[in-house]
Amino acid sequence: MPTRIQPTITALQGNLADVTPKRGAELIGRWTSDLESVDWRGAKTIHADLVALQHQLGGGSPDGARIKALLTKLGESTERAAAHVEGRTGEQLKELAGVLQQAGKSL
Repeated sequence: MPTRIQPTITALQGNLADVTPKRGAELIGRWTSDLESVDWRGAKTIHADLVALQHQLGGGSPDGARIKALLTKLGESTERAAAHVEGRTGEQLKELAGVLQQAGKSL
C-alpha cells in the first residue's frame, strides 16, 4: 500500500481541476482493493467513504458539495487510522490525511 500513498498525495497537491473524474476513480479503485486486505482500525470506514467518492466521480454529474464533504471526512478518518499504523506507512498516512483535508477545503 505505501506505493499508492505518494501518487495520491501528489495528485491531491496539484490542481484538483487537472485530476479528471476518471483518473480519480482509477486511484480510488486501487485503494479500495488494497483496503479490503488490511486489518487496521479505520480501514473499513475509509473503504466505505472511498466507494462513495468513487461513485460520485464515476457518475454522470458529480456533486461538488458531496465530493468536498467526502474528501474532508476521508482526511479525518485517515488521520485517526494513521495513529494505529506504525512506521513509514503511518507517517505517509498522516501526510495523506492533511492533503485530503486541504483538498476538501479547497473545493
